Formats: sequence, C-alpha cells, structure tokens
Amino acid sequence: MTNLELEFEHIYLEVKAERWHQIERFLFSYYCYKHDYVSKQGKPDWELARQSVARSTRCKSLKESALEPVVPLSVVIGEIKRYWRDGELTPSNLRRLLDGLIDYVLISKAELQALKKAGLQNAMPAYWYQQRTDSIYLRFQSVGIELIMEQE
Repeated sequence: MTNLELEFEHIYLEVKAERWHQIERFLFSYYCYKHDYVSKQGKPDWELARQSVARSTRCKSLKESALEPVVPLSVVIGEIKRYWRDGELTPSNLRRLLDGLIDYVLISKAELQALKKAGLQNAMPAYWYQQRTDSIYLRFQSVGIELIMEQE
C-alpha cells in the first residue's frame, strides 16, 4: 500500500466513523503524496509544496507568503459530509472529491488578509454553493487575486 493509499484510507475511516474534526489533519498529507511533495524520508514536505505550487502574481518571496488551500478545508469536509449524508459517498466519489477540491497556492500575506476581510478565509463565495460551478478558484477571483498556474 502506498502512502497516498494509506492517507486515503485514513480519511475514509474517519468519514465512516463520522469524526469530521479529524479529517483535516490528513488532507495536506494526501495532497503531498498525490503530487510527490515528499522529503527524503518519505514524509509530506511543506517547503517543497511551497516552492512547487501555483502562486499569486503579487507573491514575491516565500517569507512573505502563505500556503493556502484553493478550496478551504472546511468546505472540502462539508462537501464530504453532504455526500455522506445523502448516502452517495463511495470510495470513488471520495477520491473524486479529494482530487477535484484539494489544491494549494501561494499567496501574499496581504492577499490572505483580503480573503479574511471578504469573509472568504473559510468559505467559498455564495455563488459557488448556489450554482455548483466547477471553478475552484472563484474565491481568489472574487477578491482580485491573479494566479500564475505554472512555475517557470
């Protein structure tokens, strides 16, 4: 069993036990293993992720930046809960949710403050919930954060 599969199993077991507050601790590890952001010891590597993810156009230095989930982790967990509640959470649906919603970007600390001020640090814009749009970047777009999607 790979580390990615192990993290997925941890998440799925927490869902089945309805320990929603425990799920968040596994999400970043899952993301790191999925994208091979691991240290030489095979552990999730925050610094490698920070260097590798998409970044905002205003993000000039790693010191003055924040690694931010594209979709807040509380929203990801809320989506998992919704599928669980509706009896639609199969392992394949859970994997699709995780792979579709969990991503990280590097933004400046000022942009993080703009998200907080707009009430979007732990939520997506209302339109995202109402329309079920596929744009996971909607919360950044709504406060004018432009992202460079590929590292040069």
